[in-house]
Amino acid sequence: MRLSIYRHALRIILVILTIHSTPTTAETNEKLILAQQKAKLVETLINAPAIRAAQDSRNTEVIALIAQSRQLLAQAGSAIALAKADEAIEQLDEALRNLSKASSQLTGDKLGAGGALKKQFDEHAQQIESYRRTLQDMTNTPQTAAAARQLIVRLDGMTAEARKLFDNGQQDEANKRMAASYKLAVEEISRLRNGQEVIMRLQFASPREEFDYEQKRFYSNEILVGMMIREERASGESRKQVDAYLQGANAIKADASNRASTGDYASAVKEMEKANLQLNRALQMMGVPVF
Repeated sequence: MRLSIYRHALRIILVILTIHSTPTTAETNEKLILAQQKAKLVETLINAPAIRAAQDSRNTEVIALIAQSRQLLAQAGSAIALAKADEAIEQLDEALRNLSKASSQLTGDKLGAGGALKKQFDEHAQQIESYRRTLQDMTNTPQTAAAARQLIVRLDGMTAEARKLFDNGQQDEANKRMAASYKLAVEEISRLRNGQEVIMRLQFASPREEFDYEQKRFYSNEILVGMMIREERASGESRKQVDAYLQGANAIKADASNRASTGDYASAVKEMEKANLQLNRALQMMGVPVF
């Protein structure tokens, strides 16, 4: 009787094991096939031209992501060989996430860098043109006429060379030339005016026009402050003071813009003059002559 019960229980256990073991094996096989397919996908992506070219990229994060993906692919291959499907899939999924992130960064770097370089070039060109007009006015004064004409020729030559470089795809070098032209214009105009009392009151058709002029002057000074900061002209406490002047200038400018939005251009102009004074102080701290 006991033997019969034992045999019956054994048959039940065997049936249970059979029921559970069969789908488990099939599921494992399916997962292994999935892992193998993902491994081929990861390998294809890693060997894609864009990803391979990224090895020469300056983006260290992208390079690290690709290296991690290669390592994960190798680990997944070992896991597949040992029939550890879940482990392999987890590693391959992480590799795919890394490659997706790397690809997005590469696209963003390409688009962002190109747009930023073009914007920087155009900003320099606009400001140099404004100083060129100032030099043109200075050719009407006997004391500065000859030097102003010579400086115009130099600036025209430098900007033409910079534009040629930009059109040939050498954007970084082009912007360096434009920055050099900009600094030359600022410093030489200041030198030419040295000793003269330059409290020029320009004639404007309306307060709104004068406000626009002050905003352009602010924009010009702001670009120059940024250039000097990137050149590390100020450090330590000096840098903190420069940052404070810059922050104060932007706060005053925001107030001026609010006043202008209500039509109070007269007081907005006065505020913009204060904002420009803050930027001038920042430039002076970094050794740049202002006028």
